[in-house]
Amino acid sequence: MNKKFAQLAVCFILGIGIQAGAYLYMDRVLFAPLSSGDYDMSDVKDKMAEAAEKEGKKLFAKVSVKGKAYYSHDYKYMADVTGDSVTIYKADDLGNPQNVDLKNQGVSFFEWMPDRNLALMALYPAHWKGGRWDVTLARYNPDGTTHESDAPIRDLPRNSKIVDVAYSTATNAVYMKMEVGKGLYRIYRTDANYDTRRIYIQTSHIGKIAVYYDKDRLFYDDRQKGILYTFNGDDSSWRVISPPGAFRLVGVDEDKTIYAVKINTKGDVTAYYTGKLGVGFKEVKALDSPVEFNSVTMHMIKEAAAQAGK
Repeated sequence: MNKKFAQLAVCFILGIGIQAGAYLYMDRVLFAPLSSGDYDMSDVKDKMAEAAEKEGKKLFAKVSVKGKAYYSHDYKYMADVTGDSVTIYKADDLGNPQNVDLKNQGVSFFEWMPDRNLALMALYPAHWKGGRWDVTLARYNPDGTTHESDAPIRDLPRNSKIVDVAYSTATNAVYMKMEVGKGLYRIYRTDANYDTRRIYIQTSHIGKIAVYYDKDRLFYDDRQKGILYTFNGDDSSWRVISPPGAFRLVGVDEDKTIYAVKINTKGDVTAYYTGKLGVGFKEVKALDSPVEFNSVTMHMIKEAAAQAGK
């Protein structure tokens, strides 16, 4: 009797052990999440974004674009922008486009907000016949067909144009890069209250501009001297943030990582860098041979940083 009981106990224990081993295998191996080496979530997101972009653009395939096409964040709208016209198409009503009234002005900049169907347009007096030279950053809502204008920037040098805009979607602060002469630029700022003013900075040779999405903080570079700066919109203070050497700004992303490149005396890129305020910059990739600055994107530096971190 004791022998049979012992055999039964041994079988029971072995059964429990095998079952536990099976569960452990399924938990640790079969159904375990993949390691960072198995896949890269940034690659998954990029592929999803590429697929969404491809499908979104298909919605407007029948439109004959005259200028450059700009798509809203959800691909509900597409804007066909030329130097003196803006035509907006709605995906489910392509036969009835909106012809934006530019009031006989030219367009020097156009972009959709990244989180809503609101367009930003920089307008200038393309058919100027004397008098003041004023430019305007206009906001256009295709859902309501409203054409709101920020306070115009008046009495600028002739031929001045807004050529780039950086905006914080959370604070509604908008920074404008104004070309006032060949290779010469100024920075202007406006906000939800249409308080528009010039921001006096250390250089006229402004390269890229970027902002934090949730703070009134501007980043820019001196493309001639290779220096990176930041401007705090809350207290109007500024400081140099670039490490020793010559650098250019590439961009800033949502997690407040700053993407930059090191350049040589010819202005070509020799290395990729990432950084954060209060932390500093680090090199993520040294290039085998220099490349043109305009060929480098934030995505390229992100990929290099991801590879360096493995």
